[in-house]
Amino acid sequence: MIWLTWRQFRVQALTALAILAAAAICLLVTGLRMHHTYAADLATCTPRHDCSDALSAFGKSYSSAFNLTELLVIAAPGLIGIFWGAPLIGRELETGTNQLAWTQSVTRSRWLAVKLAGVGIASIATAAVLSYLLTWWAGPLDQINGNRFAAMTFSSRDIVPLAYAVFAFALGTTAGLLLRRTLPAMAVTLAVFVGIQILVPTLIRPNLLPSTTVTFPVNKTTASQATGIYTSGGGAEIYIAGLPVPPGAWVISAPPVEDSSGQAVAAYNHLNCFPGTSGPPTKGTGIDVDQTAACLAAYHLHQSVTYQPARYYWPLQWYETGIFLALAGALSCISFWWIRRRRT
Repeated sequence: MIWLTWRQFRVQALTALAILAAAAICLLVTGLRMHHTYAADLATCTPRHDCSDALSAFGKSYSSAFNLTELLVIAAPGLIGIFWGAPLIGRELETGTNQLAWTQSVTRSRWLAVKLAGVGIASIATAAVLSYLLTWWAGPLDQINGNRFAAMTFSSRDIVPLAYAVFAFALGTTAGLLLRRTLPAMAVTLAVFVGIQILVPTLIRPNLLPSTTVTFPVNKTTASQATGIYTSGGGAEIYIAGLPVPPGAWVISAPPVEDSSGQAVAAYNHLNCFPGTSGPPTKGTGIDVDQTAACLAAYHLHQSVTYQPARYYWPLQWYETGIFLALAGALSCISFWWIRRRRT
């Protein structure tokens, strides 16, 4: 069975190996140059204590490659589920070649176990290589961005991509087994995986660990610690941008400025605090942000920020990895149960 599984999977395996080799060469060449440039820029600007412009220019020069590489690493587990998982059993049942194996001395459970183990290990290895390469390659850019909790960043770094790959592979295999058709199984795998990538960062990940909420009064002191004040919705809402939270924290929500009753405050109800401006009053635009905040302070307003501290990064990585490994295990159990009860 091991030899047969390899014979059936060798084309996909060799294709993946070639893609990984090309990706490794590309990321190593560009990554070494990027790390060298980053170190040189830091060495130049650090003595002047002004690195913001240099690092901003550095980040912009690699932004397109950064976004594309993150997207490819996030898509890799989904592609594994679509092109490795869905056809693994679905094509066998669709063409009837499974009957040959089942009439031999190989049991159905062993037949499925060898296929799951062999291709599953290849899936984990592929995701691990891509995740490691990206985590190393994007190190300087992650330092500049300072937000490891961003949806695409978190999902493409360290150990979470491995769990995604295992889950997507198990999902595709189970879909192929239940639907007995390759193309419908691939479509279901794609739809579910895309849905998971949207659902997890927005609804599940923020609630895995308790969050901290801090309330800031709207006054001159708070404005001096923030990056600016702006309005939204045609003046229906007021926001204070860049409120001081711990470095590296994941800001989950920052609702608009509210009054003492918890109602959002409209800027057009306080036009005396926003004189002669149609745009957002931010620092460096000629608008006196401190004066605007001091004016709003008379109305006893506040804005809250809910965040999770930077130390939650690795616990969240492990929790999410555990969740998707458990889901993959549950899908595998369903596959074994289903294949045993099938009579034909």
